[in-house]
Amino acid sequence: MSIYRSLKDIVYDYISEQISSGKLKPNESISEADIVAALEISRTPVREALMQLSSEGYIEHIPRRGFFTHALTLERVRHIYEIIGNLESLAAVLALENPERLDVDAMRRLANEMEQAIVTRQYEPYHDLQYQFHNVFIQASENEDLIRIIANLKKILMSHEYLSRTRADDDRVVFDQMNAEHWHIVALIEAGDKEALRTFLRDEHWNVKYAAFYTYV
Repeated sequence: MSIYRSLKDIVYDYISEQISSGKLKPNESISEADIVAALEISRTPVREALMQLSSEGYIEHIPRRGFFTHALTLERVRHIYEIIGNLESLAAVLALENPERLDVDAMRRLANEMEQAIVTRQYEPYHDLQYQFHNVFIQASENEDLIRIIANLKKILMSHEYLSRTRADDDRVVFDQMNAEHWHIVALIEAGDKEALRTFLRDEHWNVKYAAFYTYV
């Protein structure tokens, strides 16, 4: 069955891709006229998509000046990490209460694929796989509002291309550490240890020590 996508959805995805690919730089003005011309559509869905992205914190709306991409400063990433850590820990605990919805085999497969991506220095696919890994237990929480809020926060950290473009060789150590933590998350889920899982996700996996990895200024 095909899923209907409105013009607003198409514009939303287009702008998101422009930001995540690096075509739109930090603090850059987003031209409504350019989007209208590029997609050959009216201004209304463009404005609707921009307003939605702004309400989600993905871009900034300055009255009488227009819409702008955000600079992802270290302070802001730290704040986002703290929030996501608390929300994901809640999602994981809720997921443990829905074991029939929690596909641990998929999490193992994704952790293995992330290992291969690290070995071959395919860091952009790594970030996509990491998103899928976390989404397994987030979706299993079956809390639609929680799922939506986490997804919106993560959009702010989605500038994948600049990550793959600027990674130094020493950063492989960080990727290895993060994926070791993914395996530990799997182990805690298999053990059914709610409190340890909650603490590990909140205090270790989403520790602000990783925040500089996502800074985009």
